[in-house]
Amino acid sequence: MDLGLDVTGPVGPVQRATVEALLRERGLAPRLRERLEMVKGAALGWDVAAIAAWCGRTEGTVRRWLAAFRDGGVTALADAPRAGRPRQADAAYLTALEAAVEADPRALGQAFDVWTSARLSAYLAETTGTRIVPGWLRVLLHRQRFANGRPKHSVAHLQDPAEVAACEARLWAVGGKGDGLPGAV
Repeated sequence: MDLGLDVTGPVGPVQRATVEALLRERGLAPRLRERLEMVKGAALGWDVAAIAAWCGRTEGTVRRWLAAFRDGGVTALADAPRAGRPRQADAAYLTALEAAVEADPRALGQAFDVWTSARLSAYLAETTGTRIVPGWLRVLLHRQRFANGRPKHSVAHLQDPAEVAACEARLWAVGGKGDGLPGAV
């Protein structure tokens, strides 16, 4: 039920251009986009009932966001900060994580060749001062699109290529793995 209250006041051309420019941004949070669309609908002359029907919210919700826009502009439409502990893995930590993962551990002064989540967690705790447990570090690596898992160890770098070729030639000469009898190679 629209009581005819003007909850937005006149939306000037500058404010409308600002709202429309924000709506063209790709990285806009969905909740903020919805609120900006409410303001745009009001600027186009839609009544509160039509805006509520379009966005699937109650008329009271639409009035509240339109009044917030009237009183505080676009900044009043953003979500309030959420309660709880702040993030430990901030942008600086994620940058350090990416740099460490892409670097050879020995080049960073470590005594091993392969990162494990425990080793990486300890290294980043030492360099950034932020301790994140290995399990959560694996989640962060996955979110950053890094593949993690058990390393595949090989001894190929320890073998003599000439001897490997000679053994492969002898195996090929006898038909692969021998004639099927025990001890026949």
